[in-house]
Order: sequence, then structure tokens, then C-alpha cells
Amino acid sequence: MVKKRSTKKIKSKVDFPYKKISISWYDANSDSGWLTLDEMNKHQPALCHTNAWVFEDNNKFIKLFGTYSIDEETQSIEFGEIICIPKSWIV
Repeated sequence: MVKKRSTKKIKSKVDFPYKKISISWYDANSDSGWLTLDEMNKHQPALCHTNAWVFEDNNKFIKLFGTYSIDEETQSIEFGEIICIPKSWIV
């Protein structure tokens, strides 16, 4: 029998105002080697999918973070897995 994992929520005193989203976007795709004509014709941007929290969203870009931690001493949020995606790249 598999033991059920505990998922006890820890209450924090920190306000967490960030919304979680899922987006799809195109990323630049490069190749520094020599390509055949067929390979060149097939070369295109990579379609990416991201699940993250929104830190900032404006007319030019969206800034996201995928992980966070709350500092025990200062009770401030620390951000990890940061990505800033130009709006023109979002599908």
C-alpha cells in the first residue's frame, strides 16, 4: 500500500498578490551550424508553454516567476525561475 503524502498548508503572514497563469509563446530558435536548404526551410521559432505567476504585465512585456520562497526572518518574498516575454511573442 502506498502511503499518502501530507500536504499541510503553512500559513504565511505575507500578502501574496500574484495571479497564476498558463501562456503559450514563441521563442527565438538558432543554429550556428551549416543547414541544408530543406533544414533551412523547416527552421522556425520554438513554441513554448509556461505555467507561472505574473509579477508584471504591461504593453511591452509580461514578467513571470515559476517559484518563490518566503524569507523566515524578513517575511519577504524571494523569486526564482524569472522570465520576461515580449508581448509580440505571445500566441
